[in-house]
Amino acid sequence: MKKQSIIYSLALTALFSCTDLDEELRSELPKEKAEAFLKENVDFSSLMETVYRDFDSRYIQHAGCVWLFQEISADAAVVPSRPSGWDNGGVYRQLHTHTWVPTNPYIQSLWRGLNKGIFDATNVLSFEPTEALAAEARFLRAFFMYSVLDLFDQVPFREPGDNLLEASTVLRGKVAADFIIQEVEEVLPDLPVDGPAYRASQNAAHGLLAKLYLNRGVYENRETPQFSSSDMEKVMAHVDAIQGKSLDFYWDSFVPENNSASSELIFTIEGLGGVRSHSMWVWWHAIFPTEMTLPNGGGWNGFCSTPEVYDLFEENDIRRYYEHPLTEAHGYNAGFLTGQQTDADGNPLPDVVFTKEVPTIVGATLWNGFRPVKYIPDYQYPGAANNDVVLLRYADLLLMKAEAQWRNGDQESALEIINQVRVRNEIGPLDEVNAQVLLDERGRELFWEGHRRQDMVRFGTFLGEWTLKEPSDPKYLIFPIPPADVLSNPNLEQNPGF
Repeated sequence: MKKQSIIYSLALTALFSCTDLDEELRSELPKEKAEAFLKENVDFSSLMETVYRDFDSRYIQHAGCVWLFQEISADAAVVPSRPSGWDNGGVYRQLHTHTWVPTNPYIQSLWRGLNKGIFDATNVLSFEPTEALAAEARFLRAFFMYSVLDLFDQVPFREPGDNLLEASTVLRGKVAADFIIQEVEEVLPDLPVDGPAYRASQNAAHGLLAKLYLNRGVYENRETPQFSSSDMEKVMAHVDAIQGKSLDFYWDSFVPENNSASSELIFTIEGLGGVRSHSMWVWWHAIFPTEMTLPNGGGWNGFCSTPEVYDLFEENDIRRYYEHPLTEAHGYNAGFLTGQQTDADGNPLPDVVFTKEVPTIVGATLWNGFRPVKYIPDYQYPGAANNDVVLLRYADLLLMKAEAQWRNGDQESALEIINQVRVRNEIGPLDEVNAQVLLDERGRELFWEGHRRQDMVRFGTFLGEWTLKEPSDPKYLIFPIPPADVLSNPNLEQNPGF
């Protein structure tokens, strides 16, 4: 059997399971016949759903996801080993202390998972979908490519119909950024203007383009990025092009019904209460010790905030502390869980006293580290929450616009946006803006949303020192490629220093 015939037979087997096709599926199909059959019978809704489900496992689940790499490797979160576990062979420790190696299993999982998203989106395009479906698939592919670029600096890429037995092309740095930008700009007119935030839209495309233009200078030179005036103008233009979005009450973006409660959400991962969710793991880490009575605080008692992030917040900032009805009824608050915890009746929970400091990354106590409650728990579906996981929202874009204005010398307009965000969160306005103000406000507004590493790289602080982490080598501005993948694709090169 010819190799391409094998590929098309496998594609048929994956797409169809009807018994009346069995005889044909088990025979050798010529390439031309297989192509025609697939294009006539392909189920685009199933293929597209596969791509959306790739976001589930690669952006929020803790074992090898974008969230983990953006927050744990930065100054926002830490996972010390505790009596309840969480050493995991040092994989979390490597990420936080900037000592990771190419064989780190979470690095391998993330690399391959994100590239699977690219592959699955390209697969949709292989069957000549309508212009609208093609635009949707190309946008989703571009989002995965952007994440690979941001984390690894090298993006394997195939055109639809490329021979899978040949090595893929590899795009790097600014070349990759330019390609992704062109892809999104080309498909933008064919996307719906808006709609559910968990589906591709023009708003989502504008949000992604703003991210790309803001970071394009980083992708050209990560150690000393330069931010062109024209790129910053593009950031502002794409933020201004967002339609129908506005700042809402902060916590509405994270409640179980956030897709309908908030007008800020631009691109999300859909949670289906009782069916599918990956937001639940974020809040179980925080509330498990206060909800359960297991002697060791529960198996989810691992992730915690660094003191640096908590100290960014002013005392009356509702992002730091808010008594949300859904949390208050169970004896705790949204924001950060600090100090003595209580039950729903206000009675102190024995020994559950969170401390701000995390003195060691190996052998920490059960209660070292304040615990952020970012997503409001869904008690109707505690095992599969209804919260949609936020990838892009309007406040993030506004702060990107403020940064672009500041980089282009317009401090007054930048300060106006920053204060708009601050006043929304019940804290007073600032009198001036500088790099530290911008980074700090993003740290407050977007804490534990999966942006911190990228922001710190852009502002030149990612290699610095913070809790349980010493200054690090510039090679840690990007992650290494799994060795087996480098060996299998001659177009890939291991990133410098690894």
